[in-house]
Amino acid sequence: MLRILTTIGLCLLLAPAAASAQQWPQRPVHLVVPYSAGGGTDIVARVLAKQLGKTFGQTFVVENRTGASGMIGAETVARSDPDGYTFLVASPAEIALNQNLFPHIAYDPLHDFAPITLLAWTPIVFAAHPSFPATTVPELVALARSRSVNFSTPGVGSPHYLIGEYFNAVAGTHMVHVPYRGAAPAVVDAVAGNVKLTISGMPPVVPFLRAGKLKAIAVTSAHRLPIFPNIPAMAETKGFEKFDFTNWFGLLGRSGTPQPILDKMAKATVAALQTSSVRNILTEQAAEPVGDTPAQFAQFIKDESAKYARVVKLTGITMK
Repeated sequence: MLRILTTIGLCLLLAPAAASAQQWPQRPVHLVVPYSAGGGTDIVARVLAKQLGKTFGQTFVVENRTGASGMIGAETVARSDPDGYTFLVASPAEIALNQNLFPHIAYDPLHDFAPITLLAWTPIVFAAHPSFPATTVPELVALARSRSVNFSTPGVGSPHYLIGEYFNAVAGTHMVHVPYRGAAPAVVDAVAGNVKLTISGMPPVVPFLRAGKLKAIAVTSAHRLPIFPNIPAMAETKGFEKFDFTNWFGLLGRSGTPQPILDKMAKATVAALQTSSVRNILTEQAAEPVGDTPAQFAQFIKDESAKYARVVKLTGITMK
């Protein structure tokens, strides 16, 4: 009898939560982007927010919370209520890299979030002002061995920064990091010639490449991009054969969010990535839509974290 009463009581407690999850979303949903507007993560988030708004008939708000290599935005989600109204649109830094760089971070990337799906990936590109003397990877190596070369990135601790330092370690070059608060200002300053070289995700760079205001030296993925077949892959150059880095964007919820809400979000997001409108926008930005399962995305994060741990060890970078 006690067991029956306990079961009934548990069902009564769970019923409101189940009903609430079924009716979700009943108010605006926030997609937190840890970087400034105009960067790759922001572009992907805004495309997704627009499509999800259509799907659910509710407003999806992109909220830019910048700073600390993406950790301010990530912590915002990690400390939010697990009610399904705050999600993180993440890049590698705040989920797979920071725990390998910083001795202390205010959240646990592998336990404070519920992976939903890998949204898209894009190569990282070495792009330069047209006046920059080097045009190819060998020319960049020769130049950066002979003198100091500044390069801009979205910030200290970003994958772009780590790739620059990895390049230094592999090539024996002397490139000097110039950090910015996001990809957009880092790229804009390269366009203006204030810094001659930028290491960026493709989306913020694409319009400037097409306008001839920046020139691409190489992409960091293992192969060339079909949309930009004339840009060589770094791996094509002798000595860089194992060079394979991408900038990716993933959707995560707060751990403890009701599973039915996470399931609804996953289903709707994967469907959104399959629509021609979303795919066309992402492809035009040189981003490849994905849309995998939560389990696949969780394993991908673990693999990426292990890869960056090896790179951090090789470069000897430490952050305080």
